[in-house]
Amino acid sequence: MATTVEASLGGRDFNLVFEAGIGANGGLRNGGVSDRLRDRLVREEHAKLHRQGWSRVTIVNLQPFAVTVNLGELGVVALPPASENEPLQKLVIKDYRFSMRDLGDGNFTPVSILPSEIAKEVVREYGETGGVFWYEGDGDPKAADVAAARERQMEWYRKLYQQGVDSWSRYHQHKMLTDRQRDAARALVRSGDVAELPEWVTMTRAQSDRRPCPMCGEDIKIVAKVCRFCRSTVEPFEAAA
Repeated sequence: MATTVEASLGGRDFNLVFEAGIGANGGLRNGGVSDRLRDRLVREEHAKLHRQGWSRVTIVNLQPFAVTVNLGELGVVALPPASENEPLQKLVIKDYRFSMRDLGDGNFTPVSILPSEIAKEVVREYGETGGVFWYEGDGDPKAADVAAARERQMEWYRKLYQQGVDSWSRYHQHKMLTDRQRDAARALVRSGDVAELPEWVTMTRAQSDRRPCPMCGEDIKIVAKVCRFCRSTVEPFEAAA
């Protein structure tokens, strides 16, 4: 199943950003000439967009982690993580937003940000993962688009998995691995690309052959008597136990 959320971004519109604010009658309250000019430009931009029209867009998240992009005054775009029960999360963005371009000398002009531009920014942030994409409209995504995104996602997982293998063989330290690399290993096991989970996923820190130095915190061997980082004398782990 897929969860669909209709987004109403939490950012503040132009009039609320400036000190004048909006009065009870919808007009500017105690605004000066600059405020009135900005308000007129915004209203004209609203009218133009309503004449031209715009398209809703849908952003899809296939990743097992949340997707969050802070767009500043435009608000925050957030999609929950996908799961086994809900392998595809959708976010519909139906409205455009306004930003203000600073022209200098206290002059601003409104810039409309369409839903498609917001979606492109989200995909720009998470495009490397392969599992985040967008399309016009608020219906279900095409099966071919989902399949292509999943293939890009698997390629990303394979890349992360190899990085995890290289890091573990070189350093043999849990702190050198990331949660994303562990997620990639689990995903590749589920898909059959990897036969079993590697030890750097299944092995806890306590089960590894290393421990943190009690003086500097760097990882050293369990049997070490001298820390190779800070040169402090330490008790071997077995003796201490």
